[in-house]
Amino acid sequence: MKLQIKLPPKAIISISSITALVMIISSYVELNQSKKEIFQLLYEHSSSLLQSIIISSENTLNSGFEIEDIVTERLLDNARLIRKLDSLNALNKDELIKIAGKNNLYRVNVFDKIGNRVLSNRVPEPGHIHGEENINRYEELAPILKGETEELIIGLKKAEFSDEERYAVAVARANGKGAIVVNMDAKDFLEFRRRIGIGVILQGISNHHGIEYIILQDSLGILAATEKIDSVESIFESEFLQNVIKSDSVFSRVIKLNDTELYEVSRRFMLNGDLVGIYRVGLSLEDIRKVENRMLRRLIIISLILAAISIIVLSMIFTNQNLKSISDEYQRFKTFASSVLENMTEAVIVFNKNGIISFTNSSAEKLFNIKSSDYLNRKLSELNNSIEETFLKKLSAHDSKSFELDISLNNENKTLFCSLSELEENQNESKFIAVIRDITDIKFLEEEARRNEKLSAMGELASGVAHEIRNPINAIGMIAQRLNKEFTPTENQDEYKKITELLRNEVNRINKIITQFLNYAKPLELKISQINCSGFFEEIYQLFIPQANQKNIKFIKQGDDNLIVRFDADLIKQSLMNIIQNAFDAVNEKGEVLLKYYLSGNHFIIEISDNGIGITPELQKKIFDLYFTTKKDGNGLGLSIAQKIINQHNGTISISSKLNHGTTFKISLPI
Repeated sequence: MKLQIKLPPKAIISISSITALVMIISSYVELNQSKKEIFQLLYEHSSSLLQSIIISSENTLNSGFEIEDIVTERLLDNARLIRKLDSLNALNKDELIKIAGKNNLYRVNVFDKIGNRVLSNRVPEPGHIHGEENINRYEELAPILKGETEELIIGLKKAEFSDEERYAVAVARANGKGAIVVNMDAKDFLEFRRRIGIGVILQGISNHHGIEYIILQDSLGILAATEKIDSVESIFESEFLQNVIKSDSVFSRVIKLNDTELYEVSRRFMLNGDLVGIYRVGLSLEDIRKVENRMLRRLIIISLILAAISIIVLSMIFTNQNLKSISDEYQRFKTFASSVLENMTEAVIVFNKNGIISFTNSSAEKLFNIKSSDYLNRKLSELNNSIEETFLKKLSAHDSKSFELDISLNNENKTLFCSLSELEENQNESKFIAVIRDITDIKFLEEEARRNEKLSAMGELASGVAHEIRNPINAIGMIAQRLNKEFTPTENQDEYKKITELLRNEVNRINKIITQFLNYAKPLELKISQINCSGFFEEIYQLFIPQANQKNIKFIKQGDDNLIVRFDADLIKQSLMNIIQNAFDAVNEKGEVLLKYYLSGNHFIIEISDNGIGITPELQKKIFDLYFTTKKDGNGLGLSIAQKIINQHNGTISISSKLNHGTTFKISLPI
């Protein structure tokens, strides 16, 4: 017997209405919860975006400061050299023109103690608005002329008779005689700073869909902003912005701008402990509101269908649709934030306190030569042991969150600039974001510039010292010769001859050293010609193969013998022989030396590698220094001369070495 329950129409209508009302209320609550979750996701991803913008801004500003310091130090070094020549009364207009041309200086002016210009490298120009006379800079140079300081950084200034910019420094002349001012054309410097400036970063990021504006403002107004913004509300007139500037947290709000509803996240921007201003990022809520409207319409439709057909079936459909909408929206915002991170030039890694990786961008893939999918949920140590050890140590010690790190990646020595910051995703687990920039090339160029300036200064010093001491040394040699020929003591004649002979030998040795000084200081005259690689490298190979056989060393020549390149054959041969001989000296019996040459882009590359004892990092910094050597019978000139020859060809020479694993010298010549 089946139990049948019959309900009157009113009861069915009432139950259906109550059920529909319950479902509508339940769906409305679910809708609000979904809105909260969407906005929470929006807050988290926009916070990550804002943090990435701040870190990129810090890196950009710090890079600008570092470049300006390098430019300033270079100008000061040139000014000090000119002051030295001035103190020796060796300075004249021709010398100033020569120094300015050699060191890419725009203007060098020498002023007396009352601020009048007494010497300049400027070549008079007929009809120029300003002549050579009546130039006085007393007010500008007052701190030096009054003896308050020895060196003065004038910095950027506008050219007096043109729209160009100059960058200038000044040093005091010896004995209080006045001041020396060195100027450089700031056009390239300003263009470089403009290309890497915060405005460029903001404009690039703002081109992504959904970002309405990015603003950096302080109490006075806009410091940097995207093109859509020409005015902002004052910090002092906004309670929201006043709260932002008092805390290091990320604040958010919904505002209206030109009748457009926006979601804004803001955070103060600190640089080296100083407040720069407030970063504000405005995101469009148009897509969010469209989703909310779609969800509301679906709610009404589903409720009507649910009342007519089946409460349970319609509830399942509504729930699935609702979840799908939320999932799609979450994926869209996740894709949006990931797109920004993927387009960053810096490598980005997100990990937890245990070093477990949860995200890497495409720049990280290129830097570490990995696939992101292979390293998700794996430890940093599998990426690189030094990376994990350093990051976790810095975080546990609350040490500086921005630092440089020297590591070996893919058998290459790299210098990385790293920034660490914390992302609070939830109360149970904190995650950290690492922004990594490869500055290996920048460091190499800085080291190359410092090394070239040092060698140039040492060469000029060598020339000056050699000329000054050669005459008295020759006089001493002549006196020793006369003593030996014209005077004969009555006693101890053998000892007397031995001493005078020793004196002459030492004079000759000093003369030899002086000759080396002068040869090093003398500019090289390049004789560029077309070189057939086959014959050129075969000749070098044949010169060393007897020594290789004698020492039982494997000497290998490897390259394309059909290549035709242009350089000074004798000088390049001299450089290579010095380096190859060092490689032979570094390997033991049954060792291996490889001479390799090939084209790479617009450069001709020559590599000399050995599997010898290697060179320590400390010695690698000194090996190109004049007269530095670790050999008992070495003179310390080989690598210095080799570097000078390569530089004269507008090329570069670099070294990579690891103890007990060998050394590689790499020469790159432009073609």
